Amino acid sequence: MLNSNRSQSLGAFIFECVMAVLYLAISYSFLFTSIFNTVIVNPTIRQILGALLGLYGIFRVYRAIRKAMIRSKE
Repeated sequence: MLNSNRSQSLGAFIFECVMAVLYLAISYSFLFTSIFNTVIVNPTIRQILGALLGLYGIFRVYRAIRKAMIRSKE
């Protein structure tokens, strides 16, 4: 039972990290590439969305690390 709980925790941690990296990658795409120029024409909107996604990605990284530290103490 303990091994199953540990593998679920590891799976959840990996998923959280992958999602955080995905948010950061999309943020980078909005801010520094021209991929979304045809989708969102206004550069100000792209910059705002990129910044918000970047902040959310950083928050997800922080939360994943914090949860992992709490789980390791248990």
